[in-house]
Amino acid sequence: MSQINNINRRNFISILGLGLGAVALSSTISGCGETIPQLDYGWNGPAADVNDIRLKVLSYAMLCPNPHNKQPWVIQLTGTNSFELYVDPQRLLPATDPIYRQIHIGQGTFLETLAIAATGLGHRANIKYFPAGMYSHSKLENKPVAAITLVKEPGIETDPLFSQLLTRQSNKREYSKQPLTTDELNSLQTFHGPQSSSKLTLVDSTDAQQKLTQVLTQAMKIEVGDRDRDAETIKMFRFNEAEVKKYRDGFGVAQAGLSGIKKLLVENLLLSRESVEKDPAAFGEEAVGMTQKAAASTATFGWLITKTNSRLDQVLVGREYCRINLQTTAMGLAQHPMSQVLQEYPSMLPLQKEFKQHFNIPQSQTVQMLFRLGRADATAHGPRRALNSIIKS
Repeated sequence: MSQINNINRRNFISILGLGLGAVALSSTISGCGETIPQLDYGWNGPAADVNDIRLKVLSYAMLCPNPHNKQPWVIQLTGTNSFELYVDPQRLLPATDPIYRQIHIGQGTFLETLAIAATGLGHRANIKYFPAGMYSHSKLENKPVAAITLVKEPGIETDPLFSQLLTRQSNKREYSKQPLTTDELNSLQTFHGPQSSSKLTLVDSTDAQQKLTQVLTQAMKIEVGDRDRDAETIKMFRFNEAEVKKYRDGFGVAQAGLSGIKKLLVENLLLSRESVEKDPAAFGEEAVGMTQKAAASTATFGWLITKTNSRLDQVLVGREYCRINLQTTAMGLAQHPMSQVLQEYPSMLPLQKEFKQHFNIPQSQTVQMLFRLGRADATAHGPRRALNSIIKS
């Protein structure tokens, strides 16, 4: 151990093939789901002895992608087959998501996952948005995002994406730099469809790839250049298995694709909450480097745009992003959100303007999600909290 402690830590991490910031670098929305066996931290759907249809559906809903894996949901049960969804005010990201836009996208991914799960369980989810009124896009009120009623419907057709709920993930690895085929691009455009509330753009030119690598790397530099934003990410980083078991949220080295002896070495010899919180500079520098590598390894990028930016727009984009992530899973593709440049704090806005100008996006419109697509081996599940932790008594 003394020999390892004497090795330059950054060099040792490079040898292992992991940057400290690998799992912190990208996501405003972190994923769950894949096929690598691991300990069960609440991610694998409803328990066999659960009979309440609401709890069954909600168990699946918790598997959805969401910002920093905060799991920012509160459920109020309102009837034998109904409940309301609220934003959990204790699980926000005020430094990186100051107007709570991404948090509301995470409400949409939750609603889409539960609606898909309901069909697989013989029910239809009737969803009424903001039943007590929609609040401003720049504040959070104690009003439900949605009221949901589950209606049993014999013969209901199971949504084809139901089979992907346990395998979907946000894959943070470097990709093969192989662009999507023309058939794959056309399939995704057709799948999203003109009836959707947002516009899907997919790009794979050399110019687009180079510009996005530059923009996304610079966005990460801005992100880690503020101590409060750094602290927000570090707070959600799980430095070892004990923290994963305790909190059952956030993300750690397993989500970067590390396993076995490498994972044990990094968690036990190289990373500690105390050292990173004391001096987060190296953590941030590695996040920038890993962002550059991830973007440079990717040939195809996509984004979702809305003409307006209401709370309903944000929720609906969350539903659509979730469906795209499930569809790319079914197509055998990796997907990974890289949305730092879309965030609304003042120091990010000039770069965001530059990004929009380069890609001819009207400044009045909102890019709600930016993500990369490609091919990569699966990584580990992100943990999930116990279902009862989100149900309000």
